Amino acid sequence: MIIIINHFYLVDGNVILMTGEYDKRGKLCTRVMIGSETLLVDRTPVQLLDDTLKYIGFELKGAIKGAKNIIGNKYLCPVIVNPYKDICFFPIKSPKKEDCIWFNPDHIVKTKARAYKTEVELSNDLSMIVDVKLHSFNNMIQTAIQLKQISNDRGNHPKPITFFLVPKKRKLLSKSTTGRYNFGSLAKYNG
Repeated sequence: MIIIINHFYLVDGNVILMTGEYDKRGKLCTRVMIGSETLLVDRTPVQLLDDTLKYIGFELKGAIKGAKNIIGNKYLCPVIVNPYKDICFFPIKSPKKEDCIWFNPDHIVKTKARAYKTEVELSNDLSMIVDVKLHSFNNMIQTAIQLKQISNDRGNHPKPITFFLVPKKRKLLSKSTTGRYNFGSLAKYNG
């Protein structure tokens, strides 16, 4: 079933994916998939994400900048759309392209290689094939999940912010000449 919406809409956790689509008048809008239904929203995908963020006091430009600060300067950067509800989306190509699909990683059940493309099984029992290699697509999912986890940990951590500014020094577990890890070296740290 296709529903057309021409008024204010906010992205929530039920949104599986969204992509640009032209309406009958040739205006770029957003096709939003929720369950097995879709909506056509009278905003571009980037505008829709920005509208959602502005509604809660943020903006897309800042969300992208913050995400890059957390996960590194990635080209196809995932975005936390609502930090209060732990909602994240990632694009599979440049968001400037009208056919860019934004996926919610929470609704991706499984991925499979289909030649040089990826079949994506969604939480609504539908699947689709996207023009991205499986390895690249799975990296996009993992980056989005990592962004969600780090953002959530930082936002809910009981320690002061200085904990994050001064990273804890990690101990390197090394291999011996036999090729086995030297777990005995941990005794001096635990002792």
